[in-house]
Amino acid sequence: MQNKPLLSVAEAKSKILETISVSKDLFIETINANGYVLASDIFSQIDLPPFHNSSMDGYAVRAVDIQHADSTNCVRLKVIEDIPAGYHPHKKIEKNQASRIMTGAELPVGADAVVPVEFTNYADKYALVELPTEIEIFKKVNPGDHVRPKGQDIQKGTKIFSKGHFLRPQDLGLISGVGIAKIAVYGKPRIALISSGDEIVPAGQPLAAGQIYDINSISIQTLLNSFGADVVNLGVAKDTRKSVDELLKKAVSMDIDLIISTAGVSVGVFDHIRDAIIENGNINFWRVNIRPGKPLVYGNYQSIPFFGVPGNPVSAFIISLIFLKPVISKMIGLTTSDPHYQQALLQESIESDGRESYLRGIVEKQGSTYTAKLTGHQGSGNIFSLVSANALLVIPPGVKSLPKGSQVNFIAL
Repeated sequence: MQNKPLLSVAEAKSKILETISVSKDLFIETINANGYVLASDIFSQIDLPPFHNSSMDGYAVRAVDIQHADSTNCVRLKVIEDIPAGYHPHKKIEKNQASRIMTGAELPVGADAVVPVEFTNYADKYALVELPTEIEIFKKVNPGDHVRPKGQDIQKGTKIFSKGHFLRPQDLGLISGVGIAKIAVYGKPRIALISSGDEIVPAGQPLAAGQIYDINSISIQTLLNSFGADVVNLGVAKDTRKSVDELLKKAVSMDIDLIISTAGVSVGVFDHIRDAIIENGNINFWRVNIRPGKPLVYGNYQSIPFFGVPGNPVSAFIISLIFLKPVISKMIGLTTSDPHYQQALLQESIESDGRESYLRGIVEKQGSTYTAKLTGHQGSGNIFSLVSANALLVIPPGVKSLPKGSQVNFIAL
């Protein structure tokens, strides 16, 4: 296997995505749909707002009746009804009449405008008095003033969201606002995450000689969650074949859609996961022309898609970002997940090894131009250099150096 040419990043992505299916759709309550992707178009069931309503606290009037009102010439109108929000008006506004109305309340028949309470003789005691029999108005209004017309925001039958739309809190508010309590969405994939290595210890426990605290379980699980997956963390497999087999079989028993292992897939003496995959499934490819993260395994374990990502924290993170984000995006129903590339001018020269490289960098905007520099040493175990970065600088395959002042593509982090 080692003598085969390394797959390009694009080839590896293509091979992976052609084997991945969209999750089955679910019918769930709107309140629970944040972060899901719509499995069908959404159309408004009503006009929004569903009736003409007031945008101010004040008095519903006929604009023609107060055309001569000003600060020196008040107009008196008879008040015939009180209209709080949620109340359907029963009385029609006739000549020289008004109804007291609250913000959001339905405009009565006959009225075509609202006079804000500030321009009446009840400006300072509007909500503290019984309904007055008469009101004095000191400012004219025009038809439509302070009125939100029926259907101003959305008209009944309008398509408000398309299939494949990623749902946000404001989207759910709108969907509920047009009367839809349940919607069809694509399910979120259940992903089993396995770490590997006798040296890995959970945070909070004392370290023995030769041990390190767990980084990947935390960073990769939360990263996958941010992509839209539900992650089941199965813990750390010891450096024995028995321990590896136990966790892989546990994943199969849990109705998992995808298995991800960090570490255990390279060529070390104690790297058993790759062997377990070969014996219980198949490996589509092993190793990709990427830096960091060359020893990427993709295949299946008992027909469940399997990813083996390198154990070094930076490699695991970048491989997950470049390869697993598009996989999860496809599974949750998103139509596109390609990285958004921007360009910057290098403030320093950069050396690489000819692989397609994703280097940790700091990008700053100076005027209309972005500038970029490395965070420092690019070792794949240097997690602080990743934390310090706000971008990945992308060096194309075959390029071993870029001089200062060159343009470089970057992906914002």
